[in-house]
Amino acid sequence: MMKKIVFVILISFFSTGLFSQINEAGIFAGGSNYIGDIGRTNFIYPNSFAIGAIYKWNMHPHYSIRANYKYSKISGSDSQSSNSFRKYRDLSFTNDIHEITLGIEYHFFKYSLGKVGFTHTPYVFFEAGTVNYGTLDDGRSFNFTMPFGAGYKTILAPNVGIGFETGFRYTFKDDIDGYPYDPLSENIQINPNNNDWYVFTGITLVFAFGREGCYTGSF
Repeated sequence: MMKKIVFVILISFFSTGLFSQINEAGIFAGGSNYIGDIGRTNFIYPNSFAIGAIYKWNMHPHYSIRANYKYSKISGSDSQSSNSFRKYRDLSFTNDIHEITLGIEYHFFKYSLGKVGFTHTPYVFFEAGTVNYGTLDDGRSFNFTMPFGAGYKTILAPNVGIGFETGFRYTFKDDIDGYPYDPLSENIQINPNNNDWYVFTGITLVFAFGREGCYTGSF
């Protein structure tokens, strides 16, 4: 009886899970913005150019494993804020970030660059990774980051896909802006409980390669 159960589970896995071994590789281009103690507080307000590379392994028409590298210079200026206190304080900063992440992407509709009919879908993604950035003492620091976001993608040409996505990054430190909390300072008032966020918004262009799988499942 146990052997029959194991056999059924394996058949189900191979009939529904091994949709494809197609890989996707390409580029990301767009913008970034910072959300923290300095400057604007808009959630999506790309004001610095961002670029990156992306790789996806399509396990199933509804989900993919994705890996990313992204780079951008980020900045913030109190003079551009709508907050009167920040305008009066008038702090500013610039920094550069390198991010590497790994995660999963879920497609609301079946999608494949190598299968007729699976041509477009909105999607969401959840990732984990690390970000490297400059610090106040001219060194570099690593921080853990948890990107999540949403997008929409479609087929541009055979084996070529294009998409648009926005991803929010929560960090676990409050020093990307270069102003650590100093309780003795009268001029620099930074909230020590407000960890930094940053956002990437842009376009992905990917090219598919690899062998088409044998998906026969119904979902």
